[in-house]
Amino acid sequence: MVYASTVTNRVIAAFSIATLCGLLSASGALGQAGWGEPLQPKAPKAQPAPPSPPAPAPEPAPESVAPERTEASPDWADAPPTEYEERSPQNPDWVEEDEPPPVGDQPVSASAKYDIRYANRSLTMPRGMMRGTFDVVVGRRKEVQGMFDPFGPTGTISTLNLGVALTVADDIEIGFSRYRMGSYPPVSIFPDFGFGGSGLVSMIVAPEVKFGDIPFYARFQPLNNGVSQIAIDAVFRIPTRTEFGFLMGVPMRFVAKEHYAFDTGIEFNVENNPNGPTVWSMSIPFGFTANVTDQVFLNFNSGMHFFDLSQVIRTATSGLINGPFYFFPLGVGGGYTLEARSTMIDIFANFRFPTLYGFTTRASEVNAETWAVTIGFNIYSPVLFKGSAL
Repeated sequence: MVYASTVTNRVIAAFSIATLCGLLSASGALGQAGWGEPLQPKAPKAQPAPPSPPAPAPEPAPESVAPERTEASPDWADAPPTEYEERSPQNPDWVEEDEPPPVGDQPVSASAKYDIRYANRSLTMPRGMMRGTFDVVVGRRKEVQGMFDPFGPTGTISTLNLGVALTVADDIEIGFSRYRMGSYPPVSIFPDFGFGGSGLVSMIVAPEVKFGDIPFYARFQPLNNGVSQIAIDAVFRIPTRTEFGFLMGVPMRFVAKEHYAFDTGIEFNVENNPNGPTVWSMSIPFGFTANVTDQVFLNFNSGMHFFDLSQVIRTATSGLINGPFYFFPLGVGGGYTLEARSTMIDIFANFRFPTLYGFTTRASEVNAETWAVTIGFNIYSPVLFKGSAL
């Protein structure tokens, strides 16, 4: 009993000592924190955040409408104009177009190479250009009674004439045609008397049906400064109904303000005469052309022709008819130039008195009974401009 009591006392003593030590430790902590301040509760342990729901798909942005601009943009050249941008004059970079720009290879325009204004054209076509000429001539020549007549048929005369020409190199033009710029209709009297009857293909319909002569010409233009032009002609007549003939000429053209042209020059004609000496003649033509608009033109032509300077006719008639013969022709006409894509067409008409006034050393007269009307057209096409052979 005594032993059990002793053990119990020892346990109580140990418990008392442990309790005392715990009280002392708590009193030290309270001393540091201070009695007046309440104890702070412990922060709760952080919990992981719950997963966020997936974001909804973004809605399409509404179509933006650019506001109306009131000033020019300094950076306009960086991007092409849009429908919202200001038009000229507010926007200096805006270009109005009536039609879309050409795409790819485009045909060469004839008027871009050879001026559409008739008065401003050069005496030779540009290199590679071709010209076709067709004309109809109807007229009447006064009959001469009881007298030697060297000028061919009289009465009603009608001819159909087709000619072609081509510029084979710069300032060099050749052709089988009676048409030459600044020299048409010809002032020359013999052999056609201003009634045609010559060309690559020519048909005389009246007073009797027959083929006409074939003229071959070559023209070189050494001078063309835009105002003054000079060329050199050489024309050979290949006879079909008459005799061989040759013409050497120096046509000249003077252009004023690109709408007016004065044509003149000098021509020498040599006509073969199977019955004796050759017949020499000289012509000094004069023409004036004015473009009323870029496409409408009017012309006036005259000049002076000295026929038979060698006085062959005087010899042949034993002095009955004395030469030389001097003639002053007079003609008026006009035309219209039509652009047809890559070609250009001149439609023209001309009325002339080939020998309105004529005289010899013995007599003179006004002859208004001899006249000729010419209606025709020229077609120009730059057919060889794409080639590189010439």
